[in-house]
Amino acid sequence: MQTEEQHNKRKIEIMEKCYECYAEHGLTGTGIQMLADACGCTKGNLYSYFKNLDELIIESTDYCMTKVEDDFMAKAPTDPQDVMRFINEIPYWTAE
Repeated sequence: MQTEEQHNKRKIEIMEKCYECYAEHGLTGTGIQMLADACGCTKGNLYSYFKNLDELIIESTDYCMTKVEDDFMAKAPTDPQDVMRFINEIPYWTAE
């Protein structure tokens, strides 16, 4: 029997794998079988974590995009001098 912590950890793993899969293949090119294969599980197992494919797509996209934003914000400068340096460097990033 899975603990709630194990369940949540596995759900996060599934969301990350599924997001990678439809980021690579597109939403219309990705079916539930492809997602199950990417996660190393059965379609039925995916449905034990999500009601349907739409819920899986919505939750995994929300989770992964929030994670990206959180990771970015954790690296964002907070000191006023660093903020100004960051702003001044942005044009050089886009030029490369």
